[in-house]
Amino acid sequence: MHLLFILTMKIRSIMKLFLSLRSLGLLLIATQIIFFGCNNKSSDSNPAYNEILIGALLPMSTYDEGILGKTTMQYAVDDFNAFLIKAGSADRFKLVIADTESDSSTTIQAVEELYAQGVRLLAGGPSSSMELGAIMDYINDHQMLMLNAYSTAPSLAIMDDNIFRLVTDDAKQSKAISKYLNFDGISAVIVVWRHDNYGQGLSEAFATDYVAAGGTLINSIPYDISTTEFSSLTSELNSQIITAKSQYGSENVGICCFGFDETTMLFEDASAQSDLGTVKWYGCDGNAVINEMASNPVSAAFALQVNFTALNVGLGTADFTPKNAANLSERVQLATGLQPNVNTLSAYDAVRIFGNCYLATNNQEVELIKSVLPEICSTYNFLGITRELNEAGDLLNANYIFWKIETSGSSNIWNTSATYFADGDYIELKH
Repeated sequence: MHLLFILTMKIRSIMKLFLSLRSLGLLLIATQIIFFGCNNKSSDSNPAYNEILIGALLPMSTYDEGILGKTTMQYAVDDFNAFLIKAGSADRFKLVIADTESDSSTTIQAVEELYAQGVRLLAGGPSSSMELGAIMDYINDHQMLMLNAYSTAPSLAIMDDNIFRLVTDDAKQSKAISKYLNFDGISAVIVVWRHDNYGQGLSEAFATDYVAAGGTLINSIPYDISTTEFSSLTSELNSQIITAKSQYGSENVGICCFGFDETTMLFEDASAQSDLGTVKWYGCDGNAVINEMASNPVSAAFALQVNFTALNVGLGTADFTPKNAANLSERVQLATGLQPNVNTLSAYDAVRIFGNCYLATNNQEVELIKSVLPEICSTYNFLGITRELNEAGDLLNANYIFWKIETSGSSNIWNTSATYFADGDYIELKH
């Protein structure tokens, strides 16, 4: 029997418990909460209920991503519980957060703490492939199940494990970056990348794709992930750019930076160099839509100067954001004052998908949830992006949207600029 039909039957069985609502209109409202979202929290007057724990490993004390992820995932839990309450169900989802501090060792301790609290389902974070790689064995060995919304390292695309990802891996992202550089007339590039499994995987994939497309990789420069002062690196990079400009021409040379939030600090130091502001810079999903970069006067000014363009998995296109994604983004931004990115919004989907799996199985056992997860994902499309998974349990396919920092009044904001359409392998500028 098709799992979509099973899910429908489970929802209907819960609805039968709720006939005391006496109104078809209220029943329709309850249905819409699970399929179309809810804008307000619902209070629960009955404290005696069956808790389904959802664990979240987030960088609460280090990056804005922690605040955004917590807010978004709590909305997902509230929205799902609102449906359960109105359906008269005795089940409730509960979000349990542990701080990773953006550190692998701390992430290991955090997942151990969640396990000790009874958490077996993990949604959203951790927010880096390095941290996810550090806990991969623990998750598999302890029969936990992860539905991650951030990690993209190809090295973690493993079949038959207990880690699923709602993002495509960097083998696809590298093609989009390479295509955009060729589209933008960049024939020679220097790559600067954070030295972890994410940066290494993306830089290696990009090198292959870019050179195969006819580009010249001038150099590839890693930096330690603990780096907070980039004057030495930017000085070296500046010397190489001076040479590259004389050899290839300023208009043909670019710099790719494959990093995370530390890109803001790198830009501050790069702005002090003579020639780093004279060529275009390009980024990745790790440094797209970083709020700190847009709010930092020095880094934002440098990003504007070098036309810094970074990409992320697309919800819609550069010209169009699907309604549910736009509404959720607005909710999160109003609550936090921060601009959410696609990973933050995908963390919402991770919670909802677990909820749908629970309704399909009426059970929170990991093996049962895992058995229906791929089929549930194949029919799920709340935010305007299909969540069908490949054989490794990662998002099968997606377009990419390119973002730039723009000045809006007295502030700097991130805005969309172009779309990479994966099916046709082409770039389309925002209209």
